[in-house]
Amino acid sequence: MRDKTHRGLLNAAESVKSEVLQEVPHDEGTLSGTVGVFENPNNKMEVAVSAGGGNGTGMPIVPYAIRWHENPANFQKGRKHNYVRDPVKRAESDQRALRAIAKELQSL
Repeated sequence: MRDKTHRGLLNAAESVKSEVLQEVPHDEGTLSGTVGVFENPNNKMEVAVSAGGGNGTGMPIVPYAIRWHENPANFQKGRKHNYVRDPVKRAESDQRALRAIAKELQSL
C-alpha cells in the first residue's frame, strides 16, 4: 500500500511540476531549470515540488526566485508570479473534488 501511495504522490507532484514549468518566469531558463520534484530519502511519503534551488535540491540557489514568486511583475509569454503556489492550490482543489466524488460513489 505504501508503494502505491508513494507512486501516487510522485505522479501528483509531477503533474504540479508540469504546470509550474508553464507558469515560471523565464528569460534565460535559469529559474525554470531548478524546478523539480524532490522526495525525502528518509521518508518516501514526503514529496515536494520546488523552484529556486537550495537545500535538499542539489541545485544552487537562484537569488531572485522568491522575489519573482511573491511579487507581480511584467513577465513575458503569459508567465506569472505565484508560479508554484497556484498550481499547488489547483491540485489541492482537484483532490478535494475527487474525494467528494469518491464519497458519493461509495454511498451508491
